[in-house]
Amino acid sequence: MRNLLIIIIAFTGLFSCAKPVGFVVKGQIKGKDSGSIKLMRFSNGKWVAEDSTSIDKGNFVLKGKVELPELRLITFGAQTVVAQFFAENGTLTLTADNDSLANTEVKGSEANDEFSIVKKELKSLSKETQVLQKKYNTARQSGNEDEMKKAQIDYEAMMGNQKVYIKNFIHEHPKSTVSPLIALMQLSQEMSSTDIDALIASLDPSISTSLYVVELKKLAEKMHVTTIGSVAADFTLNTPEGTPLALSSLRGKIILLDFWASWCGPCRKENPNVVKAYQRFKDKGFDILSVSLDREKGAWLKAIADDHLTWHHVSDLKYWQCEAAVKYGVQSIPFALLLDKEGHIIAKNLRGEELETKLAELLP
Repeated sequence: MRNLLIIIIAFTGLFSCAKPVGFVVKGQIKGKDSGSIKLMRFSNGKWVAEDSTSIDKGNFVLKGKVELPELRLITFGAQTVVAQFFAENGTLTLTADNDSLANTEVKGSEANDEFSIVKKELKSLSKETQVLQKKYNTARQSGNEDEMKKAQIDYEAMMGNQKVYIKNFIHEHPKSTVSPLIALMQLSQEMSSTDIDALIASLDPSISTSLYVVELKKLAEKMHVTTIGSVAADFTLNTPEGTPLALSSLRGKIILLDFWASWCGPCRKENPNVVKAYQRFKDKGFDILSVSLDREKGAWLKAIADDHLTWHHVSDLKYWQCEAAVKYGVQSIPFALLLDKEGHIIAKNLRGEELETKLAELLP
């Protein structure tokens, strides 16, 4: 009997220490007594519902499952985001105020604690870059070139600081799935396939099956398409008038292949620089093909008119699933490639005066 009791206790201990099968979010939202709420996960390029429930006197419980810590959203209806957090199996608690959802806190996940720290730091750095952008625009409007150059130098230094912070975080957290996610979000557009391969190799093998590591691997494969010196992959999309236009049909000129959208703030801020370059070089053999990641044709056309973008435009209005964007592995916009007259890629993501400087070399 005594031996049997020992065996029972041993098995009880094993089961009580077992790794949680899924995660539970226990939430409380002040000022929101009722309504429906959803737990969303990212799948095949879009956010889909993983669980849903009703709020009862401000309280709710949502359930899900992850193999490795992974990003989740909690939303009211189709638009209002209550929380963006990293979920990992176990019990998580959410506290929120309906009047200040930006201050929502989620606890119980080590990965989420790391994610919160990164978001806070990047938000702080982003505010500083916005201040510098305003200084640059003010100086530009007044024609103060010295202040423009100073603001540009400070802006580039701040962006450099942001990249250094991200790289340091990744180096210090090789076992965290937050690391490959922020690499995708913040670094991927400026990395080569070789850079991405090196980053993946620096991560711990325990997270090799993470959604974000898998996406980095896919991106590295797609980036072979945008290797400097390679011929830009051809595609055909419709113009605003519904006429098919192929990238290859523009060969014979220096082409800027520009991915953008009406809803993209950085794209709209960069447009005046592109307009300036176009006006200066359009009669010397320079042309532009802008590919929009818009969903609504009206918004797309209005942005073209408002920003005075008087060159070639195409879109399939499929948002991030845009055929050309998928083919080129576009992860963030603006994203631009400069092509020579034979369609070879000769530069990537030239910003501000960089585009004019490069065009002056090619089209004196």
